[in-house]
Amino acid sequence: MRVWSRIVETIYILLGIIFILSLLSFFSNINLCEAFSKFIETHSMKVGIFSMIILFMGILWFVNWIDYFYRTKAVSFDNPGGKVKISLKAIEDYITSTIVKQIDGIKTIKVKAINTSKGLETKINLKLLSNLNIPETCNNIQELTKNYLQDTIGIERISNIEIYVSNIIGESEYRDKNELSEET
Repeated sequence: MRVWSRIVETIYILLGIIFILSLLSFFSNINLCEAFSKFIETHSMKVGIFSMIILFMGILWFVNWIDYFYRTKAVSFDNPGGKVKISLKAIEDYITSTIVKQIDGIKTIKVKAINTSKGLETKINLKLLSNLNIPETCNNIQELTKNYLQDTIGIERISNIEIYVSNIIGESEYRDKNELSEET
């Protein structure tokens, strides 16, 4: 899918650049516009076939892209009773609830799961309290996520579990915000 997408993207980018340059040159030189129209008249069959090929490639790329997008929205595996599909959204929600329940000191968490050719890639965005040992907490989160994905869901190919700590909140700042929200 990636190679095909790169080829089609490159062809469309090159054709777009050629189209823009030809439009710019047409406005600057009327003779060029007349020469181009004569070229199209004399080679109309070749231009038509080339245009149909480009259009067909675009349609195939679009259909493949939709199929790829549809296939990557869920993790599927074969079970003795039949095929099982698990939504990536369900995986994200369960990882979020599991981490919040088992690890203290997390203010907010956002989990994004992506099904790639290398396996399931998980990106976790955190806001942590400052009293935590961040490397140890991140390691615990990665191990918890990996164990959950392998043991509970049965995913064998886990590509990467990436953690991004977007904010470290001081405990006094966190208490002040909680007190304000409780008063209102």
